[in-house]
Amino acid sequence: MKTKIIFLATLLLGSFFANSQNIASSPEYIKALTAEWQGERFADGRPNVSDDLLERLKKITIEEAWAELIELGYHNQFEGDWKLINEKESAVMTGRAVTAQFMPSRIDLENQVIEQGKIEGRNWQQKRTVSWAISTLVEGDVYVADGYCKPYMGTVIGSNLGNGVYARLQARNYC
Repeated sequence: MKTKIIFLATLLLGSFFANSQNIASSPEYIKALTAEWQGERFADGRPNVSDDLLERLKKITIEEAWAELIELGYHNQFEGDWKLINEKESAVMTGRAVTAQFMPSRIDLENQVIEQGKIEGRNWQQKRTVSWAISTLVEGDVYVADGYCKPYMGTVIGSNLGNGVYARLQARNYC
């Protein structure tokens, strides 16, 4: 009995010091991770790489990009199994990466995520957390999402969200 009381007291006391985990990284955390960046930043802390630089990047070859990365000490920056979405040779994609990671949904966890989203000012009324990262996109961003390779009921952007992104960009005169 004494062990149970000590365990419950420890659990209760520990819960007072526990902090909830943010859904998105705080601006301070993003700034700490990108401390070498000296230019402008978005409100969320992301480096605001200029559109001019993004356009210039479209003109370099993959070999030139690799050479620069290797020279800077980034020897292991490779990801295979990319899917070609546009077979035109002239199609080049550059942009500021907005990354998201989605784990398989669990109702109990999803409810906690939605509650934390309320605290962070996210659009929790939709209860569609998949749209939260998309709502941060601005012109020049590239949306990169890890959906754990789930082929069935695991998409992170479908026709509704894709059309929402397009409509948002049109409303801001980006298209």
